[in-house]
Amino acid sequence: MPEKSAFHEIYLRAAGAVAFVAIVDAKGDEGIGSAFHVGGGIFVTARHVIDRVTIKEIATTKSAHLAKEAGGKAAPPRRLAIVDGPYFGPDGLDVAVFRVDLGGTPLPAITVSQHTDYSLGENDLVLSDILVIGYPPIPFTTVPSQVVTLGQINAVVRVRHSPVLHFIASATARGGFSGGVALDQSGVALALVTESLGQGEKPVETGYMSLLSIEPAVDLAAEKFGFSTHGGYPGRFSDTLFAVKFSDPAVRSLSSFIYDASLYVYDDDRDVFVEINCVDEALLAEAVATFDAITPLTRHDAVDGSVLYTPKKNPSAELLLEAGEAVASLFERAGYKRMALERSQWQLKPKR
Repeated sequence: MPEKSAFHEIYLRAAGAVAFVAIVDAKGDEGIGSAFHVGGGIFVTARHVIDRVTIKEIATTKSAHLAKEAGGKAAPPRRLAIVDGPYFGPDGLDVAVFRVDLGGTPLPAITVSQHTDYSLGENDLVLSDILVIGYPPIPFTTVPSQVVTLGQINAVVRVRHSPVLHFIASATARGGFSGGVALDQSGVALALVTESLGQGEKPVETGYMSLLSIEPAVDLAAEKFGFSTHGGYPGRFSDTLFAVKFSDPAVRSLSSFIYDASLYVYDDDRDVFVEINCVDEALLAEAVATFDAITPLTRHDAVDGSVLYTPKKNPSAELLLEAGEAVASLFERAGYKRMALERSQWQLKPKR
């Protein structure tokens, strides 16, 4: 027998967690998209798949290979009913989440990546191999059929119509893949399929596949359903309380990964430090003063030339967040554009 791809085992584990979404639009035309299960009956899809349409059916078509904790057996494909949602991300974000009733039968969950726009550099993930699973329409088939394809991330970009990073992938874009999942070589979801980047009247097959970073899906699921990547507090678990990067549109940089200002607030419930950077020295001084006015800071000059600040007192996470938001607002009032944001929630919960 021919040697199977290294992704084959990953596909077998994930296949039963990816569903098709059959819809009817306002004109009465039928269509299909994809969605994937991230745990607790919560599914992620692309907003344009289910927005302003009638959902006819949601179902899996592959056997679900359950973990040993769930009996270790293969469960047959099943139809699913939405019990909460769908909920949509803010304008400009092609993402949606909904919850289904799993009853007493578990469904495999796809692990989602912890990465954020703030943490990714311009060359991170480039040339990474990916596995994409979805339900593009196949003529003459009797039932929706799951399709899996291998691809590669060829670029990490910012697009004009979305505030979140997109990955450009070599896999061919076809309609029903929308809402499907892109997995890395460890089976972790890096992104969801949103659109092709074809131009004008050219067929979409000539365009790259565009993948929306998984970050807004994690945040939306955490907001609406309390979804957690670690089984504790909603959202991702990170000691980054609040971090944001800005660019100055007046500079007209040749790279969307060149930042003119940034703020980083670290809080692991024991140690706290703050880093503030800005190419405009006067604005930097104002930013430090703004933070200091809410919770006083002590400056520390590092050997490498960087500057860190630690609070003089023991401020709460809420106060640190207030100070961070004040600095962010200052940069925005100065005309800077917010490019990447990261925040964690666990520090804001009452300490036991």
